[in-house]
Amino acid sequence: MRLTVVGCSGSAPGPDSAASSYLVEKDGFRLLLDLGAGAAGPLQRYAAAEDIGAVILSHAHSDHWSDVTQLSYYRSKAVRDGSDCGPIPIFGPSNMNPVLTTNPDDFTTTVIQAGVRMLGPLTVRLVGVRHGALGCWATRVDDALCYTADTEPCAAVEELAVGCGVLLAEASGFDADGPLRGHLTAGDAGRLAAKAGARLLILTHLRAWQDHLRLLDEASQLAGCPVVLAQPGMRVAL
Repeated sequence: MRLTVVGCSGSAPGPDSAASSYLVEKDGFRLLLDLGAGAAGPLQRYAAAEDIGAVILSHAHSDHWSDVTQLSYYRSKAVRDGSDCGPIPIFGPSNMNPVLTTNPDDFTTTVIQAGVRMLGPLTVRLVGVRHGALGCWATRVDDALCYTADTEPCAAVEELAVGCGVLLAEASGFDADGPLRGHLTAGDAGRLAAKAGARLLILTHLRAWQDHLRLLDEASQLAGCPVVLAQPGMRVAL
């Protein structure tokens, strides 16, 4: 099982990275956690559009979903066994953009409900977390990975993260600026990793205008495990 960081820039694409997108692979099945602005291009380095088995969209902000339309375009150009590849299975929030819910030839959409489901060989658990009025869904994949998506500290994400191997945490600021509405600080991410007993903390949603090394330092002082900054193309065995 493997995690690949496709994009890790927060709120908008950065000069060196697309917005949030993470590829999880196991036994030939490929799951995308988010596909934000600019991510469909670099995704092609790691997986063909027609090989994506499912996409989970954490919430309806464009830095987490908008390049699904580009993925669909690439998929429409691919032919497998003499026929097209069919619509992309999308799992997303109830307020998904209508382009996803009104084009059944391109997308098969399922509104996320809290709980556990199987996607290919992956056991996926989804819980609602706190991201302002929009809300958001955090994802746990097997016991290997917990992706916080955009959330402020809350009991739901704490419970989801317990015992995970890798905590992929969207940390969008510093304790000195907090508490942040709808987002973790780097310190929050470190505390979450420590409470969960994670073996590795990956900080992501890295905004282009922030001091990323300072984020790393703040989280590292609290996490109780190794902490790294996400970067495009990073691959982690899970």
